[in-house]
Amino acid sequence: MPSPLTVALVTSLTGPAAAPGLAALHAATLWARDEHVPPAWDEVHVTAYDAHPHPAAAIRSAVAANPAAIFGPHGPRAALAAFAVTDRVVFNIAAPSTRFVRQAFPNVINVTAPQATWTRGVLAAVRAADRRARKLALMVAAGDWSLEVVSVTRAAAAARGFEVVSSVFRPGQAQAAARRLPPADVLIVQAGPDDEAAAAEILLRRPWRAAAFSTAGHDDALTTMGDHREGLLGPRTWSPQLPAQAGTGPSVSEFVNRYQHMHGQPPSAAAAAAFTAGLLLGRCVRSLGQIDDFSVLAAARALDTSTVLGRFRLDPATGLQIGHHGHLVQWQDGVAAAVWPPDRLRAPLRYPHRRGGQPWPEAA
Repeated sequence: MPSPLTVALVTSLTGPAAAPGLAALHAATLWARDEHVPPAWDEVHVTAYDAHPHPAAAIRSAVAANPAAIFGPHGPRAALAAFAVTDRVVFNIAAPSTRFVRQAFPNVINVTAPQATWTRGVLAAVRAADRRARKLALMVAAGDWSLEVVSVTRAAAAARGFEVVSSVFRPGQAQAAARRLPPADVLIVQAGPDDEAAAAEILLRRPWRAAAFSTAGHDDALTTMGDHREGLLGPRTWSPQLPAQAGTGPSVSEFVNRYQHMHGQPPSAAAAAAFTAGLLLGRCVRSLGQIDDFSVLAAARALDTSTVLGRFRLDPATGLQIGHHGHLVQWQDGVAAAVWPPDRLRAPLRYPHRRGGQPWPEAA
């Protein structure tokens, strides 16, 4: 007799990460409603476990319920705590980090590309526009992502011929760190919204050929910067305005319409990632006709498909997501336009960086 396919979602329902956590729950609920499961199951049930403030306890509770699959949690610190206490396969929907390599976490399925790799796009875009830019100033707040961002950026800079000067500062000390940062051709800042806004007040009065802030990709970020925001680069994991080929699941527009109709607001990147995890699980289950951790993990590692989030393909050596790529936006005339990579282009990169109120100079 058919029974429900049970999925445990370990996510923040309270605390500082509640907004993306609830978006993930909304998306998983939508996926469960619309997923077509094989005859062995009659429907999909999603049960949420609050990862705040104890993600390890939350995933233990989820595992004790013996679900068919587990999705889990938001942020690298919570994910590290959760993944370390279970040998169950977990779809990593909200901790995109190079830490979760196959060698250290063999049972993790990484849905999105590592967050720290966004700086590679900045350097690639600058190098495509300017063969003469040579020096990069990197300013990073100490925290969960700092070492990862610095190491990834230094490697990418070396590969593209950039010299790097870097500053890792304590959160809350952005202005002091900004004053000490030496001049360079390119600026990249990775910190929280308040620290980035504080740093921008000092740094964006200087001449840069390109300037990128990790929070500048959000529509509601850095609004206090006024004209300073014009010309800034920033990363986005996903955007509903950029159609993606959908080999698995609905198109982007269908997903957006269904989500908005069900929840009364447009989906975020966190929602798209959770929905994609469901699509991938459904794809694996349909191909297998059964579900167990070993089979699902093997199927996911072999999968090369596309969803509302973009391409899905795992690196066979590391287990990191190499199919999915975020994109860079640049604020142009008050609008965040996709400018990199070339296959996601919606506007040409305006280069060099425009300082507030000044006309765009000729590119180098």
